[in-house]
Amino acid sequence: MANEQPTVPDLNSPPFSRLFVLCGRQVTAAALEECFSPYGSVEQCHIVQDQSTGQSKGIGFVKFQKTSHAARALKEADGKHIEPEPKPIRVEIATSTIESKPLDCLRLKVKCPADLDADAVKAEFSKISAVNSVQLVPDKKSPGNNVAYLTFESFLDAALAYETAKPEHKAKFAKIKPRKVSLESQPQEAKAFFRPFTRRRSSALLPPTKLTVLCSSTLTQNQIWRLFDIIPGLVNCSISHDGGSMGTATVTYNNSQSAKYARDKLHKFEYPIGEKIVVRDGAE
Repeated sequence: MANEQPTVPDLNSPPFSRLFVLCGRQVTAAALEECFSPYGSVEQCHIVQDQSTGQSKGIGFVKFQKTSHAARALKEADGKHIEPEPKPIRVEIATSTIESKPLDCLRLKVKCPADLDADAVKAEFSKISAVNSVQLVPDKKSPGNNVAYLTFESFLDAALAYETAKPEHKAKFAKIKPRKVSLESQPQEAKAFFRPFTRRRSSALLPPTKLTVLCSSTLTQNQIWRLFDIIPGLVNCSISHDGGSMGTATVTYNNSQSAKYARDKLHKFEYPIGEKIVVRDGAE
C-alpha cells in the first residue's frame, strides 16, 4: 500500500528487506509501489519530503515482507525508469542503525550436526541456492553440533536459503569480519602490498569538493559512506564523535556537481528515521 509516512515499526525484520531508492523528484509513492510490487509483497513505500517546502527530495524507501523479495527487486529494478523521470533509478539495501557492510547479505550462519562435513552442508543448501563456500567450526554452546558459515553467489541466493532453512538450522545473516594481516608475518616482497598509500588525483579532475555532515552519534563511517555513495563521485568519508549525541562527518567528492547534488538531496534527510542529518558545504 502506498503511504507517505514511515510507519514500519521494525525496519530490520526480516533482515535486509528494505531498499533505498534514488528516484527523482517527480516519482510518487504510488508510482514507486507500482514499480516494485511485481517483485514481492510491499509493506510500505515512503518518499522523503523537504520539511520546509513539502516537495519530494527524490529519495524513496521500499519495505518488503520478505528478504528474498527485496533481493529480487535489488537485482532487477536497479537501472529501471519510473515515469515521468527520464533518469534511471538507483537501488541499494537501506542501511539501518544496525551496522552492516555490503557483503554481509551474502553470508549465513547455521547450526548443523557434527557428523555432517562441509560437502554435505553445501550439498543440502545447494538444492535451493548457489553456495560458494562452507566453513565449519565446533559449536561451543552445543556440544555435538557445528556452526557452518555459508557464503553465497548472490544476495538472492542467500535470502532464499535463509527463508527455506529448516528451523533446527537457526539460520541468520552473519557479518563478514575482515581478516587482520600482520606485516611482520609477511615476506619482505609482500609487505609493500599492505602499506597505506596516498591516492594521487588526476590533474584532469576538478578539485575535490567537501561536505560537512552533522549526524547522530549512532551512525558509523560505513553507514555514512553507503548513504553518500548513492551519488557518483564519492572519494573519501571520515567521521568523528565528541562523546555527545552528535557526530561530524567529512564527505569528499571528485566534482562540485556531485557534492551539490548530495547536499540538496540529503540535507535534513532522516537517517536514521526520526533523526535528521545536516549537510553543509565544507572547506575546499
